[in-house]
Amino acid sequence: MKGNYGDKPFRGIYPALLTPISEDGKIKKEGLKKLVSWEMERGADGFYIGGATGECYSMDTEAREELAQTAINEMNGRGKSIVHIGAYSIRTGIRLAQHAESVGADAVSATPPPVYHYNIDEITEYYRILSEAVKIPMIVYINTMFTEKNVVSAVTRILELPNVIGAKFTRNNYYEMFQLSHLKGGKLNLLNGPDETLLCGLIMGADGGIGSTYNIMPDIYKKIYIAYLQSNIEEAQRWQFWADAVIGILLKFGQIQSMKYLFCRKGIDIGKAEKPGAELSQAEGKALMKKLKIIGYFHEYPELE
Repeated sequence: MKGNYGDKPFRGIYPALLTPISEDGKIKKEGLKKLVSWEMERGADGFYIGGATGECYSMDTEAREELAQTAINEMNGRGKSIVHIGAYSIRTGIRLAQHAESVGADAVSATPPPVYHYNIDEITEYYRILSEAVKIPMIVYINTMFTEKNVVSAVTRILELPNVIGAKFTRNNYYEMFQLSHLKGGKLNLLNGPDETLLCGLIMGADGGIGSTYNIMPDIYKKIYIAYLQSNIEEAQRWQFWADAVIGILLKFGQIQSMKYLFCRKGIDIGKAEKPGAELSQAEGKALMKKLKIIGYFHEYPELE
């Protein structure tokens, strides 16, 4: 029943799932199953499926639906799934939402409308239409596409929609997150977006995190989360700084390209980054591995060396 979701159902660590996809746009199902299982074994509490890290805006609608169905089937009740349904057409968004619900997703999510600039009344209507298309809850994606000076005031109307229970917060002003954490009587389910500042988000009111680099180090982020829950801030900070060192290396070579390279070379075939993303050259791959080895990444993840 709409609106009856319990107290903050989405907590913990949610990788923004990479999409295993072939060069002709087909989902690599076996690679996807291996990826999901590896991440679940390494501590993921669920997945954010078909978002920007999943290269959704480069994919056909049918491929996005196949991605969601295959991933959720492979999860088989292990953890929770949030399916991103943002699309260039609201009609496609409704289709993706209804498909996600039909294959067992626990929630849907959407960025604000891409490409064009809409005022806050129009964006509120966009979320109303999408959230009312299904009975499962909606997680709003609050990012820099919200350009209003007072973002908290602007998004409050959206977050008060009946089927909206939470937000993925991907902005750098954590005072805004603190303010959002008090909406809905403090029951808004907030998930931190920036990987490099998960600990900041937890301190300022997040119930967990959704992140791109969670794909290659889910249990490191889980260590940050657990240490925070145990009030061991020094330990949480240590692992946050470790993760940030890895992020710094990935950014030098291309984040999605680097993560896909690591999995593919060890038998988890998830394909290359969607075009126009460039494939890592042999020299770049070698340099990536060397830098990761120096900082101790393969001490934590020997299976990916």
